[in-house]
Amino acid sequence: MGADKKRQAERRGRNAEKVARIYLRLKGYRILSDRFKTKMGEIDIVATRGNYIVFIEVKARANLDTALDSIAYKQRRRIEKAASLWLKQHPDETCSPRFDVIALAPGRWPRHIKSAWRYGE
Repeated sequence: MGADKKRQAERRGRNAEKVARIYLRLKGYRILSDRFKTKMGEIDIVATRGNYIVFIEVKARANLDTALDSIAYKQRRRIEKAASLWLKQHPDETCSPRFDVIALAPGRWPRHIKSAWRYGE
């Protein structure tokens, strides 16, 4: 991938995450962290609502189904490892962890999949 295409993809990803954060706030979520990076992986958004700490992966693609299908097993494992580290760094958060996905596509409302997977699935 060329440098320009990589920058464009990065910009699209950041814009998608911005839309997702606004969407989550409107749904009553409190954003705790965004773009949490570790050597093991990255979490796009960490939020809380009710009794859950929610680790959210944001995917923007040409259509919603492609966005939802784009989260592979290896990526889920990396997100889980990063989530474990986040939880260790925030021991005061006693809520149950949950992994969600927000899929975005042009001209469509975001699709929020709660409990998209569980640890180790």
